[in-house]
Amino acid sequence: MPKKLVLLVLLALLGTLTPAAAPSFATAPTVEPPGTYFRSGPLAVYAVTPWAHLRIDRGGVNMPGATGPENLTWDAQVLRADMRAATPPPWRNAFTGTTVRSHVLAIAPGQVVCVRARQHSWGATSAWSLLTCVVRAREDQSVRRKGPVRVVTDGHYLDRRASILRSGTRMVIGGIPAGALYGPVFTKPALRPNGTVCAPPVWTIAGRRAPADAFGVSQDALHLWFHHTKVAGTAVVSSPYTRRCAVGGFVVVPRWVPRWIP
Repeated sequence: MPKKLVLLVLLALLGTLTPAAAPSFATAPTVEPPGTYFRSGPLAVYAVTPWAHLRIDRGGVNMPGATGPENLTWDAQVLRADMRAATPPPWRNAFTGTTVRSHVLAIAPGQVVCVRARQHSWGATSAWSLLTCVVRAREDQSVRRKGPVRVVTDGHYLDRRASILRSGTRMVIGGIPAGALYGPVFTKPALRPNGTVCAPPVWTIAGRRAPADAFGVSQDALHLWFHHTKVAGTAVVSSPYTRRCAVGGFVVVPRWVPRWIP
């Protein structure tokens, strides 16, 4: 076959091919969940007062070609449970279609309060956000005690009181679930001029040796320290040392609650 004829055949075949479609990079309209944040006092999301401040931050929006008002609103759901609850209760509606970013939620002693929110923008709705929680300590006066205590004035707490455990006295908190963080809220002032300082309490699950290390949150003289337990049981708090720090409360964080440790 002549070369000229071969070239014409190839050109004819190429002319019948359909060009490949260019990939499309268009994205579907999306609304991201809003951010939710609690602020409850000096110990971050661990409260010693009966209220917690919730802030909602708008989620990202990808809405190509959107026109008109955004009509930005949020819905929020809340759950409340004893801080020793092994599993969370069902969600309940807190507010719907709000345009307010800041809210104050009441929280009872020994209670955990969690919130999740979703966003509405230009008629589209986001998924629910991850849960955000705050835990309020049980006050020392409501914790069962075995033995005498010395009650002192302490302005760090709502009732302005705290307990110094006598030698041999125990605070007992039953129902600690497996996998929880648990520990006392106590006041440890700065070093005194004479060089002395109080000793933090000791706590563990009954029948178990007290762990050597603790971790937690501190702000000035106010401290919340935790141990982690793999087993369910009863927490026992004692102060075996001479100069004892005053205990103002006790916190349990079950494993289904997000942990906030700096």
